Amino acid sequence: MTTTTIRETKVALALKAYGFELRLWKETGEHEWGAALREENAVLECRFEEDNLTLAKLHILGEARSRSMSRSSGELPSCDSYLNSWKPFKMTQP
Repeated sequence: MTTTTIRETKVALALKAYGFELRLWKETGEHEWGAALREENAVLECRFEEDNLTLAKLHILGEARSRSMSRSSGELPSCDSYLNSWKPFKMTQP
């Protein structure tokens, strides 16, 4: 008998903003979201709760902007500037 591993494919959203590659996906909980902030070889993954997709986008954009502001003395665009710039991609989970 052969065993086949099936991977679940999720549609996630990605965006490059504030010097990070941001990835956002819906988790199984009603208000649960997953996200990753990638910068060169460093990846910060997190889970958080928000009521809807718009608030989840703003949440992770705010996190990226805060991290970027702590390293920069210049002015950065607001989170709203990137709200509609997300692109879908397929994400596989083992």
